[in-house]
Amino acid sequence: MCAKLLRNVEIKARLTGKEQWQQLIELASNLTKSKGEIILQRDIFFHSKQGRLKLRYLLHKKSELIYYDRPDVGGPKLSSFHKVDLEDPETMEQMLDKSIGTKGKVQKERYLFLHEGTRIHLDNVDGLGYFLEFEAVLKPDESVESGEKRLHDLLQVFNIPKENLMEGAYMDELMKND
Repeated sequence: MCAKLLRNVEIKARLTGKEQWQQLIELASNLTKSKGEIILQRDIFFHSKQGRLKLRYLLHKKSELIYYDRPDVGGPKLSSFHKVDLEDPETMEQMLDKSIGTKGKVQKERYLFLHEGTRIHLDNVDGLGYFLEFEAVLKPDESVESGEKRLHDLLQVFNIPKENLMEGAYMDELMKND
């Protein structure tokens, strides 16, 4: 049986620094009427012929193996993905490292807020700095355009200029710095 393919539309932007990050955490808290959830994540990326494959370690939650495919373009982009919860992430990491090789690691502190079917992430990424990411989770029958509209509306609320939008993943940015 093949795992169900999930979809979201996402957008990622660079922030100017810790001060803006903290201001946007406050804005997200007011918008969602919540304090959000702080998540410490460590992603191990593996070589993949297509898309991206990562093992996500989560503190106090089950770790996940995630395969996703999305274009590297600025602005909203459709991401198709599969996720599998892992009971033994360390063994999975060793197996994948030996079989296909590790590409790199990304560690971050993430504030997660939920707003009308959209995940708001405010990330502090080790070695990179501060970022904002919106993920409009699409229902099976929902159009990509509907998700894009939600993201554009949030970009206006958060006052994010177009030139701050990112094309790739944090792993790509870290590899540029090496």
